Amino acid sequence: MKLRLNLSFFIALTILILATAWLASGQLGSKEDNLTNLNVNIENKSKIKRKTVQVRESVSFPYSPKIQVTGETHASRKIIARTEIAGKVKQLRATRGKLIAAGASILKLEDEDYPEKAKEAEARVKQREIEFAAANNLAKKGFRSETKYAESLANLQHARALKKKRQQDLANTEIVAPFEAVIADYFVEIGDVLKKGAPVAKMIDLEPILVKAFVSEKYHSLIQPGMTAYGLLMDGTKREGKIRYISPAAEKSTRTFKVELEISNEGNKVAEGTTAELVIPLKPQAAHRISASFFSLTSNGDLGIKVVDQSDTVNFLPVKILGGSDKEIIVGGLPSKLRVITVGHGFVEPGDKVQTFKEN
Repeated sequence: MKLRLNLSFFIALTILILATAWLASGQLGSKEDNLTNLNVNIENKSKIKRKTVQVRESVSFPYSPKIQVTGETHASRKIIARTEIAGKVKQLRATRGKLIAAGASILKLEDEDYPEKAKEAEARVKQREIEFAAANNLAKKGFRSETKYAESLANLQHARALKKKRQQDLANTEIVAPFEAVIADYFVEIGDVLKKGAPVAKMIDLEPILVKAFVSEKYHSLIQPGMTAYGLLMDGTKREGKIRYISPAAEKSTRTFKVELEISNEGNKVAEGTTAELVIPLKPQAAHRISASFFSLTSNGDLGIKVVDQSDTVNFLPVKILGGSDKEIIVGGLPSKLRVITVGHGFVEPGDKVQTFKEN
């Protein structure tokens, strides 16, 4: 009887323990499922709150920016030839618009009495040389005073100076080109009587020729004499040359600086005063091609683009415009790789978490 009671007690206790374990496992499983469902709901709700934007992956490329401005051609040298003596024009010895060599005659004045004056001065020198020689001999023997000796020496030097002047006056009846040049224009005609210093002709040197233009003050520090640049001429040709000069002072009215490019002009085919483009290549730098529609402005007026980083967070990056066309803008100052927001950038702000999809 006692054994049956013990057996019944153990059976009942075993059933109670199993029932309790079953109930406990059911409640625990229900709580874990509820927590999992809760986390999923939170994540889904978080994703639902994120805005979706379209992005384009952009990789930088080496870009060589350039300065391009409109200018005009100028002679590398130009002068106004003038008379050095008074006289009457006898002959114009060059043709307007034609190239003449250095030292070639461009105008002849009448000789008048210049040859005779030169001969007289030469004879006067011979006379003074004889007088000085005699005075020198007498002075050595003590028969001539130092005063008379000095006087004869001064007369000789004066005669030699006068001879040189008379010979120069005769030579100045011929006006010659100081360098190879083109006679752009004559200001006199045969028979004109001219004073000393009267202008007779304009001469210009077209080889080499210059392209002169004015550049913005923001480029002044980027340009140095000796830099390679190009001139785009009216005939469509492109000629390479070197920057010869950049002005150290800006034009007051425009805040621009004058730049001179020296290029070859063999045969003087390029005339002075024609329109030309001055193109100055600058150092290459990393750049991106960005459509103008992708740009954004900050409240401070800063121009830039909105990008998405690796954590899907929106960032604003300011840009530096380097060049471009109607369809796209070349910009610098950016990382080498970007995810640029192409659609939806107007609806998100820096710091926002977003969902992204790539454009086709």
